[in-house]
Amino acid sequence: MRKRIIALLCVLLGVLLLQGVCLSGESQDMSCKPLRHRYYEDRERGWFFREYCEPAKPKEKKNSGAQAEKASEPENKIDWAKLQDPSYLDSLDAPGFRRTFESVKNDVVYHPTKEKMLVYLQLQDYMKNKSIDFAYIWRDVLLDHPELDVTFRHPASNFGAMTANTLRNQENRRIMAELRDEIGLFFFVSGDCPYCHEEARIVNLLVADHGIAVRTVSGDYCADGFDECSVEPVLFEKLNVRDTPTLVAVYRDPDDNPRIQTVATGIVTKDDLVNRLVFYYKYFKTGKYSS
Repeated sequence: MRKRIIALLCVLLGVLLLQGVCLSGESQDMSCKPLRHRYYEDRERGWFFREYCEPAKPKEKKNSGAQAEKASEPENKIDWAKLQDPSYLDSLDAPGFRRTFESVKNDVVYHPTKEKMLVYLQLQDYMKNKSIDFAYIWRDVLLDHPELDVTFRHPASNFGAMTANTLRNQENRRIMAELRDEIGLFFFVSGDCPYCHEEARIVNLLVADHGIAVRTVSGDYCADGFDECSVEPVLFEKLNVRDTPTLVAVYRDPDDNPRIQTVATGIVTKDDLVNRLVFYYKYFKTGKYSS
């Protein structure tokens, strides 16, 4: 009986091995995939069961002919004598001149000679003259149309900048007198923040000069030197304040709705604070950024 079982097992093993050889021969052109992504869940049939095998798609051979042809193309030769003719350079458009200049530069860098360097410097001189012509035309058009010249409204010279600053300070003082009843400031601090104490002095000057209402809010404790201070860490989260010192302004728009705007983080001078308060006051009144 035992011999019969052993013989049966040998026959079965031979059949399985033969089937495996056949399947392996067929699977060379087959693509076998599991029915499910987690193939081990399909234990009844197994991963490599024959009915799941599909003919593999032949891999497309990359067309290397174009690449070989491109590699075999000779590099564009530089006509050094032609490049010394200004009329030829004038005939090139901007992209063509850039390509030519890059080719000359690369050649001069890797194979420098006096003749090539002369052509390279002549091309640079050609570009410089083009830039000068552009600058003169730019100036002439701005003189004809001063409304397009930013320095007409914001002078760049020292005397012009001083006059512009004087006029801006006068306008800021007038506007600050108007908005003192339409704006309030939250001054966010922390007790152990050295920068907060320095900014507190600037905020006190702002209050003294313009009468702006300021409320100091601390996230931990109120140290000496912080006027009208209260500990309200929840307000930090509501107004999205992440660091100290921070100044947040509350405006009223034309519909009498509150508009919240961060105007300063870190140490900011008094003049900068006034400029920013006036800037956002104009924005919330008109809905446009002032030029």
